[in-house]
Amino acid sequence: MKVGYRWLQEFVDIPETPQQLADRFTNVGLAVDALEIAGSDAIFELDVATNRPDCLSHLGVAREIAAIYGSELRTPKFQLREAEHRAADVFSISISDPDLCARYCGRYIAGVKIGPSPDWLKARLELLGVRPINNVADVTNYVMLGLGQPLHAFDADTLAGQQIIVRRADLDEKMTTLDEVERQLDPSMLVIADAKRAVAVAGVMGGAETEISSATKNVLLESANFDPLSIRKTSRALGLTTEASYRFERGADVEMARFACDRAAALIEEVAGGTIFRDVIDVYPRRRTPVTATLRRQKIQGFLGVPVEDAIVEGIFQRLGFNITKHSHDGWTVEVPSHRVDISREEDLLDEIARHHGFDRFPSTLPKWSGFGSHLPFESDERFLRSRLAAAGYSETIPMAFSDESTERKFRPQIEPVKLINPMAENEAVLRTSLTPSMLRTIQWNTYHGIRDLQLYELGKVYWDGGETRSLIIAATGSLRPKSVHEAEREFGFYDIKGDVEDLLRSFNVAMQSAVNSVPAYYHPGRSVRLGDLVVFGELHPDYARDYKMRNRIYIAEFDVQLLFESRMRGSIEAVPRFPSIRRDLSLLLSKGIKYAEVEQAVRSVAIPELAGVEPFDRLESGSFPESKYALAISLTYQSEDRTLTDDEVDVFDRRILESLTERLGAELRQ
Repeated sequence: MKVGYRWLQEFVDIPETPQQLADRFTNVGLAVDALEIAGSDAIFELDVATNRPDCLSHLGVAREIAAIYGSELRTPKFQLREAEHRAADVFSISISDPDLCARYCGRYIAGVKIGPSPDWLKARLELLGVRPINNVADVTNYVMLGLGQPLHAFDADTLAGQQIIVRRADLDEKMTTLDEVERQLDPSMLVIADAKRAVAVAGVMGGAETEISSATKNVLLESANFDPLSIRKTSRALGLTTEASYRFERGADVEMARFACDRAAALIEEVAGGTIFRDVIDVYPRRRTPVTATLRRQKIQGFLGVPVEDAIVEGIFQRLGFNITKHSHDGWTVEVPSHRVDISREEDLLDEIARHHGFDRFPSTLPKWSGFGSHLPFESDERFLRSRLAAAGYSETIPMAFSDESTERKFRPQIEPVKLINPMAENEAVLRTSLTPSMLRTIQWNTYHGIRDLQLYELGKVYWDGGETRSLIIAATGSLRPKSVHEAEREFGFYDIKGDVEDLLRSFNVAMQSAVNSVPAYYHPGRSVRLGDLVVFGELHPDYARDYKMRNRIYIAEFDVQLLFESRMRGSIEAVPRFPSIRRDLSLLLSKGIKYAEVEQAVRSVAIPELAGVEPFDRLESGSFPESKYALAISLTYQSEDRTLTDDEVDVFDRRILESLTERLGAELRQ
């Protein structure tokens, strides 16, 4: 919302500079996004909260300034010259749905001359970023920016039956709006209609057939008040947001409708000529019931932390336009002005006291706490997991959980995604079913910005129609170790991601057991592994990498985090062995195709209690042995808890293990 410093000065005296006023705005909760000096004027760009529609005008902002400085607020003064003819004799206005239209005011102005606006009016609009159109349309925009009440001007001669009917749209009714787009309407939308057709989408935009043009002679001026929820739904359904809908959907002041209509009519007569017919046609079926709120004196100290003097409280109420209807020992009851649609309860009044008394006058104290806190389920496990990943060189990413359906189906074709009823964008219409697309987009963005060496992870939720679960993805691309004067550059590879996966599983005491299940299609078929339902990891398929315009190989690993945590085995503390261990190395000849997992299984099947460990340490694919064989060197560690093992005992263990390897795998001891 843009407001002009000099325009504000027409409503209230401002004793400080624009820069000082900007600080004051911030202190009372009106955040200043920008302050632009434009010649002798200054333009404030305010970030107005959604619950403060009263500040979407110069008058509303001037009210805040008057409360800040204790100045007098000046409402616009104007002379309304009316003719003898009554507007109600020429036009009729009716409201068929008062739930959606609380009030509708109309003024009939005959004999106007459409043309460019005077320079002062065009300059003021242009300074606030509004494009001048013609003198009548510019007046409606000027009054809206000044008073906060949206208005619309019809070419009265194009309205059939000389009447206005505020009603719901008919089923399959259509109309063309001012932007030359044909709109499909439905009965949930409120329209302004004449005797034959809809001529405007209420509170959103007027119709092209009844707009003000150079041929317009007679004008019907509309100033109305519509239901905020209805306007918001209509605006979203049509994909059409305007300055009018922006104000109506937050809540306009119903009592401002008539004053703004009169103000606009007087200005139109001034800049476009014409005759204002007598009396405004004011259809107001349900008068506003004044809202009252009560503030208890002891609540001020209980809520804000310190007491505030009665004179200060009453002064704030008076400066803000609140009428004190009752003042007792317990507190105050006030009547809320019509423009403050955000005030309805005691906490709202306390907020007003805090804003205008000054937040800096309240001490920064924490509330007393007599309860207790506890971690969420698996919170400690997640912290440990993040710590391990950070130690391994991975950085966390936190993207949005939204995606588009076509992308999700490429990665999880068998899962039905959760579709959003009101998505923020077309490519954010579903909740993600996989963490992989968002991770690839993150890598793509970094690559485009010159960051090619990446190790990233995300710990987040994935969704499907009927449930959700937490998942972990780690991804890496580019160089693991950059080039230096001491060593060459080394690219991140498959065995690096495998090592990181093993490290995570080992830190949670989870065994790494491969499965024969197929890996997803977006993994490279020869460079990927699945470990049951727990984890799948490997290189991204080149076809998918090309879709994201990636040149380097990308390695990813996806974990079912909940299954990882549930599979975790708590480590036990064991005493330091009292007796030494003995290590024996065996060099075996095995047929190609035999995996190390089969070798280890054959060794452990002997069930020797003293066997403390077995691990491979060398492998030869060729040498002084047949081509159908390969050499594998393994290390066996023996240790007893109650004695020192002898060489004879260990020789027996070695023979038993060799016999098992020969029987099961046809292994030979390499000479």
